[in-house]
Amino acid sequence: MTELLSKDLDRPVRDFISPVETQLQIAWTVSQAIDDLRRRNIASQLTYFYVVDEQGRLAGVLPTRKLLLSPPQTPLAELLSGQAVSLPQNMTLSEAMEEFAIHRLLALPVVDDAGKLLGLIDVQLYAEEAADLAEANRLADLYQLIGLSAQQLRLGRGATSFRARMPWLMGNILSGLACAAVAAVFHHVLGAVLMLAMFIPLVLTLSEAVSMQSMTLTLQYLHGASTPMKRLRMRLLSEWRTALLLSVCSAVLVALAAMFWQNGLRTSGVILLSVFVSMVISATLGTIIPFSLHLRKLDPRVAAGPMVLMLSDVIATTFYLALATILLL
Repeated sequence: MTELLSKDLDRPVRDFISPVETQLQIAWTVSQAIDDLRRRNIASQLTYFYVVDEQGRLAGVLPTRKLLLSPPQTPLAELLSGQAVSLPQNMTLSEAMEEFAIHRLLALPVVDDAGKLLGLIDVQLYAEEAADLAEANRLADLYQLIGLSAQQLRLGRGATSFRARMPWLMGNILSGLACAAVAAVFHHVLGAVLMLAMFIPLVLTLSEAVSMQSMTLTLQYLHGASTPMKRLRMRLLSEWRTALLLSVCSAVLVALAAMFWQNGLRTSGVILLSVFVSMVISATLGTIIPFSLHLRKLDPRVAAGPMVLMLSDVIATTFYLALATILLL
């Protein structure tokens, strides 16, 4: 097999299929299927048996256990396991790998537009190459999340490295200055309740952490995604459910710790609400911003990190101090 290259991920799976040596007819019984298999010279590993109808269309997948243990006269049609998972022939190899990760199967059948079985993709054939490619992509994403491309990193020259990295550090500087300006606006509440200033780093840290988690998962989700708008709602709902659980748990733990300080009861309520709302908003930003950049044909791996961190910091600081002003003064 030729070495799997990055450009291969955009090719359709029909270019990579292997012949199906375990194809069975739906009209057969278990005895007929086993007799037919014994007459074949099967070289591949027996993982799944694919059952087709008279027109060669995929009807279902037959588990090996059922084929071996069922009575000989049992029709194969009675043994099929639900709806078969298959890949359309025009699906890209990158999207096919996502299907392997979702369904945890060792092989997936490939069908044409009419549902006719064309062949299969065996994950074992691509496991080593996919792992190498995934590691390369992971390292590239890691460099680009901090505003640094892999090519720029390899250059290694001081001036070149400075020009590549300083624009993104400017994003951090601007977000820090914006947070300082917000704190100056709400100086009266910070002066009245000193405890609020003590918990600002913790509120920001939690918001930044959950935003980076959401963004990283979204970047992985965008690999091979040709129609991100159709996936945005599903991705947002999934991230909101997780963010709600994370924010509730984190907010309760921080609020319980804050209760031990002076005037901790009322202030801990402010911290609890601030942590909860800020984390949910930050998780949303970590999902929406990469999608938005992707739709505008910009590389979300480069620009998403600084944008998400900057917006998360400013929003979390503003909400925290504004809520404290409303509830404590």
